[in-house]
Amino acid sequence: MNSFVENQTVKTLFQSIAGVKPAVVSRQPRIANIERLRIVSAFGIASFHTHDWFPRSIGVAGFIILLLSYCAFVVNKPEPYGIAEVARRKARRLLKPWLFWSIIYGGLGLAKMVYENVSFSDVFSPTMLLTGTRIHLWFLPFAFVAALFLTLIHRRIVGIADSFTITTAISIGALCIFGCSVIQSRLHPPTPLAQWTLGLPVIPLGFAIGRIKILQRTEDRKKYFVFVILSTLTACVGCMVFDRLSYGIWLNYSSKFAIRYFVSLIIFCSALHWRGKLDLVSVNLASLSYGIYLVHPLVLVFLYRFGIAMQHPFLLLFIVLSISLLITFVLKKTPLKQFV
Repeated sequence: MNSFVENQTVKTLFQSIAGVKPAVVSRQPRIANIERLRIVSAFGIASFHTHDWFPRSIGVAGFIILLLSYCAFVVNKPEPYGIAEVARRKARRLLKPWLFWSIIYGGLGLAKMVYENVSFSDVFSPTMLLTGTRIHLWFLPFAFVAALFLTLIHRRIVGIADSFTITTAISIGALCIFGCSVIQSRLHPPTPLAQWTLGLPVIPLGFAIGRIKILQRTEDRKKYFVFVILSTLTACVGCMVFDRLSYGIWLNYSSKFAIRYFVSLIIFCSALHWRGKLDLVSVNLASLSYGIYLVHPLVLVFLYRFGIAMQHPFLLLFIVLSISLLITFVLKKTPLKQFV
């Protein structure tokens, strides 16, 4: 009798094990304050495009923080991702929306040619092959190339001490801030070089921050975050000296370029250090922030095209953000969700 019961028990146990579904490896948990930064960045970029009344530094900092969040989370695991996997995943997230929205904004350009009787060259330019048919779309192919480059570097540094790779990346990032600030202030590069020089320092700095994030000891992470900030501060001082020697003033465009990076990195590193707790509002808004970034110029086109302009910039921004949120929310419920 006991043997029968034991056999039945063992049989039941094996059946239950066989019926268990294999565990699915979950993604790394989202960081609450980084999600909130994505929301604020999207809103800041929208303000940059909405009205000249809003300080340009808000929009520029939004771009820097948004690109930092993309670059840092490409290399934030001990073992590198496969290059084919990264290319496939990032193409789906970046290049497909880039192509889709380039077609949308390109269609608006064609409509402008027809209804306003303007020439093709007044609406389209060869640089759009690199940026897209609306200038804010430059961010997407740039982020795609940056992700592939960082993945290749990640695969090359396996076995090298984190202290060396992090320190080297931070130093290169600080030099890039100084070099790109000089390029921006002296050469005034055209589109898309102006946008690329804005984003270039993010690549080494994002790499460094991604590697800092996986360090086990809180003290080590804090030490390197401070090093990032101090290195950027050094670049700011260098730019101020350059402005003083070149233009006779301490605060010119190159200094402003570096200061924007300095402030953005303080904010981003602080968000990684003090992570916060996720709430339902932040989760939902963060999921819509990418769509807001892509959609808001479309809303602005129609507002200005039909003469709906407000004297109060905050009211205009509220309307742009509200409509962009609504459009993104609706698209998320359709097969077009892959493009937002």
